[in-house]
Amino acid sequence: MALPAQIPTLIAHSTKNLTRVDNVFISETAMDDVVYCNAQPEERPVKTDHFPVRTIIECQVPRAQREPRRNFRSVEWKDFVATLRAELARTGGAPGRVRTVEELTQLYARVMQAIETTIEEHVPMVKESRFQKLWWAPELLPLAKQKRTMQRRAYRW
Repeated sequence: MALPAQIPTLIAHSTKNLTRVDNVFISETAMDDVVYCNAQPEERPVKTDHFPVRTIIECQVPRAQREPRRNFRSVEWKDFVATLRAELARTGGAPGRVRTVEELTQLYARVMQAIETTIEEHVPMVKESRFQKLWWAPELLPLAKQKRTMQRRAYRW
């Protein structure tokens, strides 16, 4: 338990006896991170019998590294498709029939190279922001406005 023994957590209203009815449980692995745990009788709210328990836990949370991403929403798709067709034609086009595994592997490599080259050319990188809502899309704006309007109407009733 995080709260040391013999620390009262309750005062009885009628007898004013200090007792301990509340325990602060924590796993053994997290116990090493507890810096402070104690009851605060001087901060007891009015007309309550339980004392607040202040617990300070120090833990290190590693930040996730953000990988650069591409913004496919801002692509001019007509230009993208035209460039992709040109890249595929430049690499030899599609063969009539794939007969062996080696031919399939080579075709796959050529197609993937054409796609990657086209993406590099036409798809811009996303400008990261700490405040960015990754799930947001501009198409959601009319729906958000409609939701707010409906909330205001519902509040009036």
